[in-house]
Formats: sequence, C-alpha cells, structure tokens
Amino acid sequence: MEILGQVSDHAINGVLQYVATAVFQERLRGQLSTTLEAVAFVADGSILPRRSGASSMPMASPPALPFKAPESRMKKQVAVNMGMLCEYLQLDESVSSVDDTTVHLAGLVIPHGVTLIVGGGYHGKSTLLRCIASGVYDKIPGDGREFSVTVRDAVAVRAEDGRYVNNCNVSAFISNLPTPPGVDKTIDTSKFCTREASGSTSQASNVSEAMEMGASAMLVDEDVSAANFMARDGRMRSLVMDESITPLLYRVNGIYDSLGISTVVVVGGVGDWLDVPHQVVKLDKYLVYDATAKAQSVSRQFSHGHVQYAGRGVVHRLNWDKKGMPNQRKPVTDHPFHNARVSLMDGGGRVCLTGEEGSEMSVDYDNDDEDFGVIDMTRCEQLFGRSEQLYGAGLCVAWIIGHSKSHPGLGLRALLDALDSELDRSGGMKGLLASLPESKEDVLESLGYASRPRRYEVAMALTRMRGICFDEIPNVDDGSEEEAARKAEERKAALAELWANRRKKAREG
Repeated sequence: MEILGQVSDHAINGVLQYVATAVFQERLRGQLSTTLEAVAFVADGSILPRRSGASSMPMASPPALPFKAPESRMKKQVAVNMGMLCEYLQLDESVSSVDDTTVHLAGLVIPHGVTLIVGGGYHGKSTLLRCIASGVYDKIPGDGREFSVTVRDAVAVRAEDGRYVNNCNVSAFISNLPTPPGVDKTIDTSKFCTREASGSTSQASNVSEAMEMGASAMLVDEDVSAANFMARDGRMRSLVMDESITPLLYRVNGIYDSLGISTVVVVGGVGDWLDVPHQVVKLDKYLVYDATAKAQSVSRQFSHGHVQYAGRGVVHRLNWDKKGMPNQRKPVTDHPFHNARVSLMDGGGRVCLTGEEGSEMSVDYDNDDEDFGVIDMTRCEQLFGRSEQLYGAGLCVAWIIGHSKSHPGLGLRALLDALDSELDRSGGMKGLLASLPESKEDVLESLGYASRPRRYEVAMALTRMRGICFDEIPNVDDGSEEEAARKAEERKAALAELWANRRKKAREG
C-alpha cells in the first residue's frame, strides 16, 4: 500500500485502462463461439488501417474512415458487463453506449461457415482480414482495433515457397504427382515430405497442419496464396484434365460441413468463389456492404448446370474425404536437437536451434542441408510480437523437443497441451527460461525478454524446422468409417429403389 501511495492517480488510471481493455476483449471473445456463433467481431468506430506496413499504430482519422458495419443480418449489437472497470474504457460515444456497468456496442459479425471478403484492389479487403487475424490477441488502448476480437484458434494460411515439410498428409489437395523418368515408386502425398515446397504444396501443408493443431477457423488472402491451389476454372479443367491439385475452392464447404472449420477468404479476381460462401462482405472505397444476396444471384446466373468433378460431387462443393484427415504426428526421438541452444539469425524472421561445440548437431549431421536447425517464420502472418515472440517460439520448440524425448508417446497436440500447462504453471516464459539456462543468458544479452507465442505459432515453428522428422501416430479405429460406408450403401440402395419404382410406373402408365 505504501508503494501504491507513491504512484500518481494518472498512472493508476492508465494501468486500469489497459486492464479494462483486455478484460473487455476477453469477455467479448467468450461470446463469439456461444451466443454469437461467430469467428470474429469487428466493432463500429474501429480504425483498421495502420500508419504504414511497418507500423502497428493506427492511421490518423481523417483520412482513415472509422469502420461501420452494414445494416444487415451480419450487424449485431453486443453487450459486455464490465462491472467496476466500465469507467476506465475509452469508448466512442457515437457508436457505443453504457447501461450502468454494461457496454453496448454494434459491429460486423463474421459467422461460422465460409465467408468471402470481396472488392476492388486497394479498397480495404486485406486490411479487414488483417484486423480479423490480429483479433486473436488483446490490443492496447489507442490501437484502433481494441474492441474487435477473433476466436483464439483462428489461423492464417498462405503459400510459403521453399518451406520444409515432413510427413504431412496433403492428399486431400495434392495427389497423383508425376514421377521423374526411370522412377517407379509413386509419391505418397499422405506422407508428404520435401525440403523445398512449391506454392501449392506449401499452402496445402499449411491447411493440413492448421487442421491437425485444432484450428476452428482459417484466414486466407488471395494475394499471398498460390493461384492453382485457390481455384481452377472450367476452361482450364477442359484443357488440362490430368491435374494433381484439388483446389481449396472445392474443399471449403466439405471442411466446414464435416469438420466444423470455418474459412474467411479475401477474393478479388476469381468469380468461381461466389458459388461456395454462406456470407459475402464487400468493400467499396473502404465502406462495407453485405453482398450475400447479390453474390448468390451472380452464382445462379453464371454457374447453372455444374458438371461433376471426377465423379465425386458437384464442382466447388466436394464432400470431405476422411482419407484426407491430417496425420497425427510426433517428433522422432533419435534426432540431435535435444539440449539445443536457441539463437536469432540476422535479417529477422528466422531463429535457429544449434548444439554446443562438439555435440552431435555441430558435427556435420546433414551435409545436404546448410540450414539444418533453421526455423523460417518470415511468412507466418500472426507472429506479431517481432523478435521477442519469435525467440519465444524457438524456446518453446526447444522445450517441446526435450519433453518429447522423455514422453515419446505424445503427439504434437498433446505436446502443445503440455507446453501450455507448463507455461501457465511456471509463470510464462520466465519459468520456461529457468529450465533452459543457456538460452536464458542469450535472451538477457540480446533482447532482454521473450514473449509467449500462441500454441499455433509454436507448432508452425516446430514443423518448419529444417531436419526435424515426425512419426505418424496410428489412428484408433472407432468404427465410424465402417458406419459411414454402411450409410452410403443404404443411400445408394434407396436411390436405386426410387428410380426402379419410377421406371416401373412409367412402363405401367
């Protein structure tokens, strides 16, 4: 109390503003998956654009336009009970109101399902998606987006040419890959491995790994995606019939219907996407409109009489095949990454696990890969904490590798659960550093501190580390596959009987 007495009222109010803002976001985020049944909420009055591509500060308004949700079913009024903290929120009275201790705020709700964000170039599509992507974190007062939130397990997926992939099931998107002349063995894309993934195979791996780690929503921007992974039109299907890629366009509905994973996609150039969404948000000169009805009308006009795709269902709406489910993997225990040190690399965005001089890692473990142990996170778009969070991801990878050696039966999701429990128990990164004394010295010398990353960025770092190998955990047969096959046979039999009865009536008539 003596210390508090020495702190000015202004400083205390500042601290309470930060606390109130974080509490508001957490309580509103709790409503997304329950009462709102939504992926994200973007509040009216938010300032979405940043000062520059390198800044996290909001653009001045004007010229920036405050966000305003369209008058449609996608606009919702939320109520958040803040108790005694209500007076410390910095609210815009023109778009919000307070009833005793409850804050009422209107905004755009991104519901569960498939959502498109469309519009012309430079009209604000990607800016809105970046706001949604950043909503997995709590923002500070004055950020401009501090009343906009997203479910914690939303993951941005994009193309990453050259990324490392090991034992990842991409067969739902990539299959029948050609083999070089003289090679008889076909490439098994259910256990896909490569040191240099292409744009399409890297994005397929990113989608599969997001599903493997338990993401409830995927955020996709056409601008940073592989074109042939996103869509393939009818003319190209007619010209190139032997295609190895099943685009994401054909899978998003099956992913949501079978797995409950929503997808938010920014699209500006491929109209075939209008055939699949449950809702469409249109940006026009930075103003937001609900274009769902118009998109459905355009789809009906241009997409009449869809052809069948390889006999597996109507184009753009393929059922999800259980064989495409991500492999449940675990790190192998005989690699040299145990007791590794974590260090940042020059240029930013990359971290490396290295061994002590004379250790197995430093004795030319893999002559073919000069980047052995390097983790490239330059294109992981939700790693907002810069070097401190990047270093934190590297520390978490080092801890997981050590934990996997003493618990060899744990898969990646179980290892991430164990990591979260350890971070919660030991006081965050401070406790984790205590178990990695050499890395603690490196942090103090270079950065001063390390930030705690989300489990999804830790998983991204682990799976991108060059040289890491994974074993597949066998799936336990719960009988669901046989049950699905039985029901499919019953539907076929019922359909055959229906047509037989119709033909019989036609002959009798």
